[in-house]
Amino acid sequence: MLAPFPLGSVDLVWICVWTVLLVFSLLTADLGGTSREQVGLLLPLFATIAMIGGIVTLQAWPDPPIGQADPVWELPTQFLGLTVPHRISMTATGPWLAFGYPLLLSLAFVRAVFLATDAKAAQQLLRILAWAGCAYAVYGIWAQIADPGTLLFKRKEAYLGFATGTFVNRNTAATFWGSCALLFLVPLLRFLHRRDRHDAPPSDQRMARLSYYFSLPAALAGGFILCTLATAMTGSRAGLLLSICACLLAGGLYLAPLDVGKLRRWTLLAAAAVIALLLLELIGGVVAGRILAYGLVDEQRLGAYRTSIAIIREHPLFGIGLGSFEAVFPSYRPAELGSYGVWDRAHSTPLELAVELGLPAAIVIVASGLWYIYHLIRGSLLRRRDRYIPIIGTSVAALGLLHSSIDFSLQIPGYGVFFAAITGCGLAQCLPSSMRKNGGGVMMSEL
Repeated sequence: MLAPFPLGSVDLVWICVWTVLLVFSLLTADLGGTSREQVGLLLPLFATIAMIGGIVTLQAWPDPPIGQADPVWELPTQFLGLTVPHRISMTATGPWLAFGYPLLLSLAFVRAVFLATDAKAAQQLLRILAWAGCAYAVYGIWAQIADPGTLLFKRKEAYLGFATGTFVNRNTAATFWGSCALLFLVPLLRFLHRRDRHDAPPSDQRMARLSYYFSLPAALAGGFILCTLATAMTGSRAGLLLSICACLLAGGLYLAPLDVGKLRRWTLLAAAAVIALLLLELIGGVVAGRILAYGLVDEQRLGAYRTSIAIIREHPLFGIGLGSFEAVFPSYRPAELGSYGVWDRAHSTPLELAVELGLPAAIVIVASGLWYIYHLIRGSLLRRRDRYIPIIGTSVAALGLLHSSIDFSLQIPGYGVFFAAITGCGLAQCLPSSMRKNGGGVMMSEL
């Protein structure tokens, strides 16, 4: 809940704080009920992190036995007569410092998977994240109306006409609030379909009453509207459009296994598309205006992509060093980008991974992500009990991964921790109950 607050937790100190807390949480967690199938689901993640750690070690290793050393390490010899060890990375400690964030994401994902083994715990986790996101949306809307020139406790330096909440970048804020909107939308769809809520709280305990009132249809609809409005106020073209597409995906996944008839299913999908267009027109006027003015394609971003591909061609196997993009890019920067702005990121997470870690590692990371997407979609379609939880995980995963393909939202810890918790929660509920609790075989009744 707190990760988005300190300006998206981009500073290294916050990555360290959240990492320590998650490590402590895992060390003190009761993992006695963990099944072999759950551990099997996490094996690709463990293997990917181990691979990244091995590549980072090689990149920072003095005079590595394999790999192409960066030419920058020859400069002290040429100009000062000093002999220094050569490294694959342009910076000596940069890869190890940058490794902290992939480790943080992995810890958040693993902790969410273990925590969400129990359906009630998964529901509670998603409910807490949803209302935390709604609180950030309320703050973002209020801050943009009351004091648009302030970002938390400092003066805003960019995106003065747009809401960013506690994030510096409006595109990250849009993806964050779009993900939070999905946390409200899917439970609302479930209620509209099943209408199985109790007329009163199940008990007089405070937490039970809060859970009951926060799960009311009116509360879910209000949270969805607030998060969607905040998304539109960011003015992010990709953020709002992909959020709408993710909402349509969530609705499609929910309807797909239901026996509602082809005509009714297509009617509902057509109505959802019309509502999405009206939503874009009514609250996405700023975004629509930016699309008309600038189009959907950013020419400067395309130039950065071409430059990144050129770097990959020169460093295809082990990259330039994790976290070294900002240091290396200026030497490749083309004239078409001009002299304005600092390109500290490639604005495409898969492309930046290929630049910093090499093409083989990037392919492995993408393949691991697609493997988890497959399990999330499978759980969304096959599960019967609590099927809405994998649907949330699938739609949030699609939104975050697609947006990060053309930007860097997943590289911001404040959103990345939320993303990892939601998708990990959805993945945990993809397994049938028998496999989550006992590690036994699949029971058809649970599918």
